[in-house]
Amino acid sequence: MSSSFSQIAARPQLVILSIMIFVQGCAYGATLPYLGVTAIGALGMSDQAYSALTVVASIMTVAISVSLGILSDGMGDRRRMIALLALAGTIGYGAIFLFATIPVFVVATALIIPFAQAVHSLLFASARIETSALTTQDAAAVNTIVRSFMSASWVVMPAILGLVLAQSTNMIGAWGAAAICTLLVAVGSLLLLAPAREKAAPAGTSGTAFFDALRELVRLEMLVRMIAMAAVTGTTRLAMMIWPLILTLELGGSTRDVGFIAALIALIEIPFMLIAAILLKRFSLLAIIIVSALLYGLHMVGFAFATAPWHFYALAVPGAAAAAGLLSLPITYFQDLFPTRPGLGTAFMPINSFLGNAVSAGTFAVGSHFLGYSGTAWLGLALALTGVAGLLLVENTAPRKRT
Repeated sequence: MSSSFSQIAARPQLVILSIMIFVQGCAYGATLPYLGVTAIGALGMSDQAYSALTVVASIMTVAISVSLGILSDGMGDRRRMIALLALAGTIGYGAIFLFATIPVFVVATALIIPFAQAVHSLLFASARIETSALTTQDAAAVNTIVRSFMSASWVVMPAILGLVLAQSTNMIGAWGAAAICTLLVAVGSLLLLAPAREKAAPAGTSGTAFFDALRELVRLEMLVRMIAMAAVTGTTRLAMMIWPLILTLELGGSTRDVGFIAALIALIEIPFMLIAAILLKRFSLLAIIIVSALLYGLHMVGFAFATAPWHFYALAVPGAAAAAGLLSLPITYFQDLFPTRPGLGTAFMPINSFLGNAVSAGTFAVGSHFLGYSGTAWLGLALALTGVAGLLLVENTAPRKRT
């Protein structure tokens, strides 16, 4: 691990990008946990309207992130794009903070903030370029550590806001904090990031090149990879849906327990991400993802046997250990498929997130109706096994394309 940290420290631009990833993550951590309670509880949106808003915002985020990620591969300098997109976040978050009404919330969340969420992909694509001179194993280890900065932001920011806004009647102030974070990212992009060392080929931004990249996304091999990875990572989302319900509705736990356990999981994930970086020096990336998926599926089976609230505190440790690999490694998995096109490789992550949410939501809907919450936990293991089978199938039948 020390060598990975030294490799980051030896690259000032990678240090800056890691800090920017942390700050950008703080914008997410400030608002996403409170999106529903603010829209419905503070502003008075209906459940149906809020549901429709989240669907539209998700689709917009995927479309924008994928398109701009592909286009960024044809740019010699991503700094201005990052700055402009981050400023969109400042405008969107700031508008909600200053003018907290339903129309402003809807327009900002559905049409403006999705541009800011594309910054996430561009920062990781830029970080990938900084590790291009490293070996595959070293680059994967460094990328895993860089990814842990995003997780750290989700530990730090909600805790700070919880203290600062504890006496507030709503969480609108969180959007003000997010606006400041995105403004810092925009300023950092313009003042701290260095120009690209090499200018990209002009063809990268041509219509032909763009549609060629889109065709890469829909090749059968890539579709199998995306669906399989969505099944694997969807287990973490499914778990977050069911364990709070089992804890509070079936075992008599409190919402305070839910908060403590969620914070505990996020905190434990960080050191295990660093451990994953060490393991990448000895084991293949795919092997660690597969083991993490199987362990996470088995950990979810524990939900079905839990009979007291403290059982979920105990399950937080193996759950966080396995989730660390599922949260930090898929981005490197997809980037490795296209090492010379980091924007395209990183574009798979918003797609994976969207598909993972869809898979977990569908599984929860079916499982909770027919099996109950505890029975749905077994479907988490089924998802993990399905995803692992898909990844192994495509690895054995379709060699990775490295362009």
